[in-house]
Order: sequence, then structure tokens, then C-alpha cells
Amino acid sequence: MTGYPYRTLFVWIAALALFWLGACSPWSSAWNIGLATAVGLVACVALVMATRRIRARRAASRQVLAAINGALQALPGDTRRNTPLVLTVGESTGVLAQAFENNVVQITDAAIWVRVDEPARLKHIANALKRWRDGQGPDAVAYLVDADSAVDDAAFAAATQQWRTAVDEASRAVGYALPVCVAVYVAEVEAAQQACPWFGASGTLPPALNTLADQVCAATLAHARWVPHEARTRWAHHVARLDAAARWATADLLPGLADTKRGTRPINMAAFGLTMVRGTPTSASLVGRYVGAITGLAQPLPSGTPARLPLPDALLPGIAPQQMRRVLPRALAHAFVALTVALCAATAASAWQNRELIARVQADVTRYEAIPPANDAARVDALAAIKRDRDELERYARMGVPPRLGLGFYRAGARLPAINTLIASYQPPAPPPSMIELDSLSLFKTGSAVLNPGSNRVMFGALEMIKAHPNKRVLVAGHTDSVGSPAFNRKLSEARAASVRNWLADASGIPLSQFAIQGYGDTRPKASNDTDAGRAANRRVEITLIPDCRDARNSDSPKGQPACSFE
Repeated sequence: MTGYPYRTLFVWIAALALFWLGACSPWSSAWNIGLATAVGLVACVALVMATRRIRARRAASRQVLAAINGALQALPGDTRRNTPLVLTVGESTGVLAQAFENNVVQITDAAIWVRVDEPARLKHIANALKRWRDGQGPDAVAYLVDADSAVDDAAFAAATQQWRTAVDEASRAVGYALPVCVAVYVAEVEAAQQACPWFGASGTLPPALNTLADQVCAATLAHARWVPHEARTRWAHHVARLDAAARWATADLLPGLADTKRGTRPINMAAFGLTMVRGTPTSASLVGRYVGAITGLAQPLPSGTPARLPLPDALLPGIAPQQMRRVLPRALAHAFVALTVALCAATAASAWQNRELIARVQADVTRYEAIPPANDAARVDALAAIKRDRDELERYARMGVPPRLGLGFYRAGARLPAINTLIASYQPPAPPPSMIELDSLSLFKTGSAVLNPGSNRVMFGALEMIKAHPNKRVLVAGHTDSVGSPAFNRKLSEARAASVRNWLADASGIPLSQFAIQGYGDTRPKASNDTDAGRAANRRVEITLIPDCRDARNSDSPKGQPACSFE
């Protein structure tokens, strides 16, 4: 793998996010569907952008790679890794045209120089060359500057900043700060007679850029020892121009490249050098005005044709070759980081949902236990919630814990036996009595149908029963023992039933139409009338709840008419 797998990583991250939303998310289904849709859209946009970037990189670097392959075809196979590879930038119609002519690649004894005419293509070509070299990116970027071609301060500063931004984008594309060497060419008519060396520094530049001019001046003066005696006067003129050009570069050129006020990273300035080439200096250029102001030297008349600019091989020895940077370990590390983040999110979601599950089960149990047995309807509702919890826990025990509750945090299964015990302990309340029997001796005197004073305390139980079932009719039946004539006993039992009925109707507020009375006399004994105990048991009033079986058209039946037949 030679290129960073952006698309594969995007798909991996999207798959992790979708899995988390589908299996681990604690949010509602609506939220999960909405977020999953958003993740899918973001992933599609990222894939489209990555595909466009790959196509743009291929289109921008296709010509360069073809030229490099053609130029290196006859060289050994390890040349691409052992020979320094330098991206060369600058003014395409000026300095680059003079250095490369019509070539895209120039091979010297020191390096392979690759021409880049447009700032926007620099990052694509740098990334493509890194892939071409199997993970070893370009070793440096050489910025070639023709000092005598710059005549406008604003245009020169804009061009410098444009290349400064392009170098920063290329550094981000390859994953490291590209070393930058700045090569300045100073035109001089008299330089045609000899090849001028490079003066400057390579490797580590001094923090104060203005000291570079002093170094250049010292180097040019030291070189004067090797200049023939008859040419030293002319060389002194060269020294003055080189010194002035170096001070112009350190005052106007290098600060623009080192500018970090526009959101770019500090540039990795690795080398700086000047050389004098045959050309036509002009007093209208920036460096010409600077040289004229400092030295007072007049510009010589144009003579000859401009020579081909030499590439700055002398600036490369201080720049260390780039190491091979494999993208697979970095991509695997990023994929592992995404997996770790997903696992942490899944763990947090599992812990939170397990806490919520246990809290919900405990709240249902607490609510059930707090309801008194008398309120059976509320207890049944609370018990239904506990049964739903029981069914859920049993399903987990039978089919496995889902991922959203797994990851070692599931503890609700231990509560299942206690929940089953609680459900089994539920006992429905006893059904309310459908009949209450009252002792006639506690209500009436012998042979009387008038309620005794204080007898209402005996009938409170019957009153509560009637109020609890307002939708049922009430049958009040009177019974006597066998003492006396049957006719008298039947009439007495019916009168006693009427007295009890009247009191219950007044006390409960229920209309008399809801009551029915019946006098049975001694026809339905409970015990033998031969003994005192048996006769006492037979003297009674029975209050019974019965369904209302009257037809609606009989709602105007006379008071006291039996609700149904009891014979």
C-alpha cells in the first residue's frame, strides 16, 4: 500500500458508527434512524471528496511521473530511493524556464529535480511522488528566485505567499514539514567569463535571518583568495552586488516565506544561497534598486544572452534524506483508534443502560411493595409491570444478552429469582361477601318489627357491603322460628325485612327501587326448632347482593317488589 486509504478508513468509521447506533445506542429508534441517515450522508460526501482528490492528484502528477519514469528508465532500480528528489518551484515563464528549458525532470549529480509550475499542483505532485517512492516523500522543495525579474513589491509578496501556502499544503499532504531551500540568482553581465559558486548556508540556518547576509559577505571575501590577481577588481564589484542582494533577500524575501500569520505552519527553512549568473541586471527591479541604494554602483549595459540557470546542487548536502514512511501502519493505527473510540462509546452506553435497567426493575418492585393490599387494582397494575420485567430478563437468559447491555456490565439476571418469588407471593383479595346474616334478637324485640335503639351498629357491615357494590340489587329476607302460627311468622319476617330495608336505604342514599324484601317465616330453618339454640339460629335477617335482572321496561315496578324470583 503506497497511498493513505482514506476511503477505506471512512467506510470503517461509518460502519463502526452504524453498528453502535444499531446495537449499542441508548437513544430512541427515531433518533438512531436520524443519526444513521446523517452518518450515511457524511460518509458518502467524504467518499466523493476523497475520490475527487485522488483523481485530481492523478491528473496533476500524471505528466510528472511519466517524465520521471522515462528519465530514470536506464538508471538502476534503487535510484528513486537513494537519489535526493527535490521539487523545484518558482516563476514558470522565468526562472524555471531558464533552469529546465522544456524539461519536466532534470537529473544532476546531486539530485533529481522535478519542475512544478503551479502552486495548486504542488501538494498533488508531492503526494504522488511519495507513492512513487513507496512511502519515501520528496527530500526538499527548492524555491528558485530570479532577483532581477521582480519589479513590483506587492506582486512579488503575493507570489511569495502563494508558494508559501503551497509548501504548507504539500507538507500536510506528505505528513511532514518539507525542507525548503531558497536559491537566489543575481544577474551580472561580467559573470559570463566564469562560473560563480553558491554562497549561503545549508542544514541549520541562524535564527536571525539578517546574519545570513554577513555570512554571504564573509564567504565572498574568503573566495577572493582564489580569484586571479588581475580579476580581483572585477570580483570586488561582484562582492558588492552579492552582499547587497543577500541583504535584500534577508530583508524582503525570507520574512515573507517565514510568515505564519495566515494560519500556516512555520516553514522548515533548510538552506539559503545566492549565485551570480550571466544576465541583464536592471535598476528597475527590486534588487536593482536595493543594490543601487546601498552600493551606488551603476548598472552595466546589457551584453550577451542569458545563460541557463544552474540548479542549486550546492545547497543540498546539509539536508538529510527523508525516511521511508509506510502508510499501512499509520492507517492501521488510525483504524485502531476509531475502534477504541467505538468500544469506549459502546462500553459507556452499556454501563448507562444497565444502570437504567436495574433502576427501572427496582422502581417497579418498590412501587408494588408500597401499595397496600386493599388497593388491589393498583397492585395488579404494578404486578403487570414486574411481570414485563420478568419476561424481559427471562428472554435475555434464554436468548442471550443484547450488545447494548453486554460488555460485562449485565447484572440484572441475578434479580430474576427474587422477582419470580415476588410474583408467586401475590394473593388476590378474598371476594367480598355476597350475603350478611343479622341476628333478629340484636335488632328486634320478641314479636316486634321495630328496630331496637342502637341496632344500627349491627348493620354497618351490611351498609359498607352495599356501598361497595352500587350496581347490584339488595335482597333483604326475614326468617323466624316455628313458634307461633305460620301466617303470623311470615308477616313478621316480611315486616322485619322492610324495617331493615328502610334503614339501609336511608343510610346509603340508594333508592328503594334497588332493594327487594322477602318474608319466609319459618319455612327455611337453618337448624332444628326443637332446641333453644336451633330456634335462636333460625331467627335472622339475611341481606344478599344479587344482579339487577329486571328489564328496563319494568323500572316502574312498585316499591318492595322482588327483583327476581327466589322461590
